[in-house]
Amino acid sequence: MDQISFAVIRNRNLLYLGICLLLSLLLLVLPRRVKSDLSALIFRFTYAPFYALSHQIKQLKGVYQENKKLHQRVMELTLENYNLKEEHLENSRLRALLDFRSELKYQVIPAEVVAGELNRPPGTGSILIKKGKEDGIKRNMPVVNLYGLVGKTEEVFPHRSRVQLMLDPNFRVSALDQRSRVFGIIKPHPGLGSVLKLDNVPIEEDVRRGDEVVSAGLGGIFPAGIKIGVVSRVQDQTFPNTTPHSGIFKDIEVKPSVDFNSLEELFLLNTDEGKVK
Repeated sequence: MDQISFAVIRNRNLLYLGICLLLSLLLLVLPRRVKSDLSALIFRFTYAPFYALSHQIKQLKGVYQENKKLHQRVMELTLENYNLKEEHLENSRLRALLDFRSELKYQVIPAEVVAGELNRPPGTGSILIKKGKEDGIKRNMPVVNLYGLVGKTEEVFPHRSRVQLMLDPNFRVSALDQRSRVFGIIKPHPGLGSVLKLDNVPIEEDVRRGDEVVSAGLGGIFPAGIKIGVVSRVQDQTFPNTTPHSGIFKDIEVKPSVDFNSLEELFLLNTDEGKVK
């Protein structure tokens, strides 16, 4: 038995050749209908799997190409959506600017920011705008935006002006708590970045967290009622070396209404012209 198995393995190619010859002879002598059925059976078990695989590969290639087209279309629609959204925001912003200008009681001069110097030592906090003497700009004109008070013009050149921001250590403006009508002085809070301080408010006065603070209209520069910010912290403050019940004030922090890191469209108020007719 082992010798027969060894002989079969050794002459395996000859055995395959013999089988193929036998099948060829059978195909020659068999009836036509049997030949057709046998050919279909052979096709099904030999060529058909490769044909199906080729067909699936073509389908996958078509799906891949279709997906590429769909991805491209999705990207085009996404970019189109971004553009439409930006246009909508731009239109909303322009409408807000128009409404804002119509609400102001003074002649309004729009100005665009050229450069900022928020981090310039020792933290003077100023910016340059594209308006100057040739555009009717004067020194100490209030500067505002949609959200509130920004500062005032400090230096005026022919076609440029430097604006002193409320963050400047030397900036001061009289302010009013809208709810309680308590007066104080707004100035930058030392060491707290963009936080402001409502100073000179006695401890017995009623100022609470969440109160809105506006300009008081004192001093002859800033009109009354311009938004400054919201009270974010209130704490009693006692100065040393003072007698009891004297020199006692509130330590009041105010969060500005204006984002000083995102100044774009600004407006200068020409208070000398009075109310616009």
